[in-house]
Amino acid sequence: MNNPSAVNPTESDSAQLEKLSSGCMHCINQCEQLLQQLSEASYCESREGVSSIGAHMRHVLDRFQCFFHGLPAGTIDYDARKRDKSIEANLEVARFAVTSISRRLKDLSSSGSTEVTVTETVHHLSPKVIITSTVARELMSLITHTTHHLAIIGMIARDLGYSLNDDFGKAPSTIVFERS
Repeated sequence: MNNPSAVNPTESDSAQLEKLSSGCMHCINQCEQLLQQLSEASYCESREGVSSIGAHMRHVLDRFQCFFHGLPAGTIDYDARKRDKSIEANLEVARFAVTSISRRLKDLSSSGSTEVTVTETVHHLSPKVIITSTVARELMSLITHTTHHLAIIGMIARDLGYSLNDDFGKAPSTIVFERS
């Protein structure tokens, strides 16, 4: 099946970056919309064996913050997450962090093919992995990572009695497939 909205390798960097930024914005908009609905208690509620919505939201925002922090130097270290408990425990702080990420995405003007070095621990018994990536690839990774957590957040929110859009936390390719 030919997807007309697919990123084409022959497209300009700016066209690819625009699509990827739009995908990230879609994820962040879902975060923003959810945070407007939630009560403080629901945001922080943790049940046995299940992290709170706040914990998942903080984790998602941590990765975006690492991306933006490392971008100017061209070195993104996803292990350097701040793990700011105030984002996890305070709805207003989380809303501010989401708004900040949204602004930074709108201002993103770097080339999608710009190379970056990415550092992350991928196994607890091994040293960090250091690889070469691109801004575009890291944006794509942020989309898939965030979508995964939004799916979990959506299950938690629905379990708490919140009504969410049917597409909340759903992979873009699944939405396209379901609508075709």
